[in-house]
Amino acid sequence: MKPLRKIVLAGLGRFSAGAFHAPAAALGQLESRSPSEPADVLGSFPYGEEDVDEAVLAAMQGSTRWRQTSLTMRINALRRLEKELATRLPELTLRLGREQGRPPWECGREGQGLVARLSHTLNGAKSALEDRGFDDLDARLAHRPHGVVAVLGPAMLPISTSHTHIVAALVAGNCVVWKPSPHAPAAAQLYTEALHAATLPPGAFNMIQGDDDVGRRLASHPGVDAVVFTGSRKHGLELRQALALRPETPLILHLGSKNPAVVMENADLERAAREITTSAFLTAGQRCTALSRVMVHDAVLGGFLEHLLRAVKRLRIGAPTQHTFMGPMLSPGRRDAFLAMRERAPAEGASLLHLGEVPATGCFAAPSVHLIASRLPDAAYQRDEHFGPDLAVYPVKDFEDALEVAESTGHVLCASIFCNDRKRWDALSAELRVSNLFWNRGSTAPSGRLPFGGGQGVPGGAVALEALRRQVPLQWGTGPSFPGTGARDTDSGDSDSDGPEDDDA
Repeated sequence: MKPLRKIVLAGLGRFSAGAFHAPAAALGQLESRSPSEPADVLGSFPYGEEDVDEAVLAAMQGSTRWRQTSLTMRINALRRLEKELATRLPELTLRLGREQGRPPWECGREGQGLVARLSHTLNGAKSALEDRGFDDLDARLAHRPHGVVAVLGPAMLPISTSHTHIVAALVAGNCVVWKPSPHAPAAAQLYTEALHAATLPPGAFNMIQGDDDVGRRLASHPGVDAVVFTGSRKHGLELRQALALRPETPLILHLGSKNPAVVMENADLERAAREITTSAFLTAGQRCTALSRVMVHDAVLGGFLEHLLRAVKRLRIGAPTQHTFMGPMLSPGRRDAFLAMRERAPAEGASLLHLGEVPATGCFAAPSVHLIASRLPDAAYQRDEHFGPDLAVYPVKDFEDALEVAESTGHVLCASIFCNDRKRWDALSAELRVSNLFWNRGSTAPSGRLPFGGGQGVPGGAVALEALRRQVPLQWGTGPSFPGTGARDTDSGDSDSDGPEDDDA
C-alpha cells in the first residue's frame, strides 16, 4: 500500500504590503485535502478577521506609486514574474494535482499557460494602453487605471483564470487584491510567492485566503474600485445585487452556462462524438466551458449515439496519473449536489443511456449520458448548469429546432456546431447567440490570444486590459459659445459639438 503523504505545508496567511502576515485574529482556516485520496492532506491555511481591511488598505496606500510608475517599468517588473513562475512550474503542477484531483498532464498545461499568457499580455500592453490623439480635434483619449481591483478566482483552473486578470490589472496600473478559490489554497500561496519574488512595489499585489463570505466582504469593500468575478451564475447575481447601489464600481462577471453542441446531419459523427466527449467530461465536467447538452439531427441520432457511447466507455477514470483522463470532483459537497441533480433526471424528462464506474473512495462521480425524451425547459435537470460529468442528448428535426433548445436556458457562454459545409457553418454561426463559438471542435480549449468570457463587462482573455482600465477623453482649446452668455460666438473647431449633454437624455 502506498504510504500517505504527511502535512508538509504551513499556511503563511495574508500577503499585503509586500509581506506575508499570520492572522492576528483568526476567522477560519482552509484545509487542503486531496479529493482523490482524502487522507492526503497538503496543509492548513488560516485566514484572519482583519485580512480584507488590511489588504485593501495596503492596495490603497500603494496605488499612487504603482499608478505613477511608467508603463515600461510596470512591464519590466512583471517580466521578472515570468522567470519566477517558470522555476515554480513543477511544484505548481504537483500542488494543483493533489488539491484538485486533476491529472498531471492537465495541471501542467495550466502552469505552462501562465508564462505564455503573461508574455502575450506584456507584449501587447503598449499598443493596448497607448493614448490616442486626433488630427482634427483638440483632444486625446487617455488610459487610466481603476485603482484597487478585487479579483475573485474560480474553483477550477484556479490559477490561470485569476492570472489573466491579475496581470492585466497590474500592467494597466491597478493595485490588486486577490481572493483565490478555497479549493486551491496551496497553489494560490505558491503563485503569491512567485509574485513576491518578482519584487513589485509594496501594495501592488495582495492576496487573502478565505471562504465565500470573505470574497463577498472584499467585493463590497468601499476601498475597492472594480471587481472581477469568475464563477457560478448564482454567485455572480449575488454580487451584482450587492453592488447595485455602487454603479461607479465596475463589476466584471465571467459566468458559466448550460453549454450546447449541435450535430447536423452532414457532420463527421466520429469526430463530433470524440470532441463532445472530451468537452463534456474533461475535469469531471467542472469547467465553465464544459458541454452539457448536445442537439443531434434525427437523421443521424442512432449513428451519433453509437460513436458517443463508445467514446465515453473508453475514458480512463481514477486517481490522477499521466494516463488518467478524468479524476474526482472537487469536494464531497459538490459531488453530492451533482448526484442529487442527476437523480432527478428520470422525473424530468431524461432516460439514462450510460453510467460509468468509478473508484469506491474519493469524491468521484461516474460519467453519465441521458437521452431527453420530453423537453421540460423549466425542469432543473434540463435548465441548470450541473458542473459535473453528465451529458444530455436532445433529438432535433433541424437547426431551427436545435437553436430553440440551445437558447432555452438563457445566456450561452460556449457552443459547438458540427457540420461539414463551410457555407452552412457561416450561416448557422450567425444565428446562435453565444459568447464563444466553435466549429467542428470542442469548447474547452479556447485560445488565449482571443477574447473570452460572458456575463457582464468586457470579455477577458486577450482583451482583459480593456476591462481593467478606464478610457478618459481629455479635451482643450476654446469650447463652443451659447446665446445669452455675453461671449462672442466663436468656432471651437469641434464640428461634433452640439452643446452640453442633456442629463435626462
